[in-house]
Amino acid sequence: MCTMLMKQHMENKLLFAAKTVDTPETSLIFDYKPSSLEHYGYFFFKMGWQNGVNSGMNGEGLAVLSSYASLTEHLPSEVLDKEDTRGMANEQVLRQCTNVQDGLHLLEGILMRKPSEVGGIHFLIDASYSIGVLEHDPVTRAIKKHRLDTNYVIRANHPLFFKERDKEGADRRLRYDQVAKAIDHIQGENWLVTLQSLLGQHVSDDDKQTGSICIHHFDNKGTRSKDESFHSTETALIFDVVNKRCIYSDGSPCKGKWTVWSMNKRGVE
Repeated sequence: MCTMLMKQHMENKLLFAAKTVDTPETSLIFDYKPSSLEHYGYFFFKMGWQNGVNSGMNGEGLAVLSSYASLTEHLPSEVLDKEDTRGMANEQVLRQCTNVQDGLHLLEGILMRKPSEVGGIHFLIDASYSIGVLEHDPVTRAIKKHRLDTNYVIRANHPLFFKERDKEGADRRLRYDQVAKAIDHIQGENWLVTLQSLLGQHVSDDDKQTGSICIHHFDNKGTRSKDESFHSTETALIFDVVNKRCIYSDGSPCKGKWTVWSMNKRGVE
């Protein structure tokens, strides 16, 4: 359902995760759950139809993002009414965990006990500059997870550990290539502006919007989500882990209107 990326550079104090939200028209929910004796406080995003949390960051500086990943065994039309437990698993990670290692372990345990019938990929990043990825296959129930010794991770709805369907390659490959070319330039004092511009990027010479990171009334054929209907980039999210800020676009990111939620202030800056 999106383009996702994470980047960490300890020397430059750069640590973020980001994603677009490509979806049919739906309600969007941005909110904060205060801490209690039983769980950490966390900012979260979800779409109105989702259970749990699509993406979020807690007060300890652990962020988790997830998205649909289509696999060889499932066609999009076969998974529309399947049980989706990814959001519930994300929420428990934000409530209970402070680091990537514990988050990956908890995610794996939840998805083993209550498998999601929709394939998914989860990005995790924490305040110690650790990043990790977990992916799960809805048919075989296989789960693969890794803490990654790399500066960045990019994905454009393609699975990282399992095989994807070849027919979806062009749109995903072009999106991946755009981010790969730009990611080294997301640095310095203007890193946030550069990242926001990337998330709102269009491909101007293709009426079908193939490879556009930000889309408008895109005729989805399984490239962006399991729902084969028209999609638009309704919002984009950035989790600035160093400064504990959750930044999201008001509407499509190409409009350039952004809201900044401060975890430290527990409110909009």
